[in-house]
Amino acid sequence: MCGDEKGYVAILNPKLADESIEIAKKKLEKIVLNTRLIVRGYYKEKLISIYKNGRITVKEVNSREEAEKIFEDLLL
Repeated sequence: MCGDEKGYVAILNPKLADESIEIAKKKLEKIVLNTRLIVRGYYKEKLISIYKNGRITVKEVNSREEAEKIFEDLLL
């Protein structure tokens, strides 16, 4: 969690990170930033950041369970 805004980070398995990142990017409903290092967009009205180094963050969630559900939906 960072600052006043609730957010959670998932660290992807390095062996599966590239494939998982592509799956998650395709599920974003609206992309607001797309660079070589990061893709930021919205999924189910939550701000998602997908980093090339294998990290995904979700913000604007109320609980760890909600964040885990979003990570699961994004990656499966």
